[in-house]
Amino acid sequence: MKLDYNNIGVGALAINSVLSISNELSIAKATLILPFVTHTECLNYLARATTTTISIEKLIAEKTSYFSNFNARYYDSLCLSFSSIQYLTEMDYIQHKEDLLLKIKSLEYSARMGSRAKRIFQAANNISRLLSENDIKLFLNLRVEL
Repeated sequence: MKLDYNNIGVGALAINSVLSISNELSIAKATLILPFVTHTECLNYLARATTTTISIEKLIAEKTSYFSNFNARYYDSLCLSFSSIQYLTEMDYIQHKEDLLLKIKSLEYSARMGSRAKRIFQAANNISRLLSENDIKLFLNLRVEL
């Protein structure tokens, strides 16, 4: 039996860890976080200390296999993304203002959270850097069908 570790806790942790770096994020960009962290190989790559992402185009060109099913992962995680955003809002970790999510406070990493949570925190810098690009450009490059 395969366990599914993609739950609201992981979603909230991932979104909040990226927001802790960027301080604000459009809702559209926040929905792109989970497809990155739910793909084990992509998460492991982005969490490495030696990985520095320059642009989404370069990452896609170098790691094409990580993005072959990004659109499916996006839609599979969309409900979880919104549930995680709602949870973070209700718990006063983030604030919603127009189409932006603003950081109020950060979730702190603890070793008790496990190795997957550690990788998510480690990948947050690279994910934040990737999401600094224009929303439309990101969705086009990631081939998300709207």
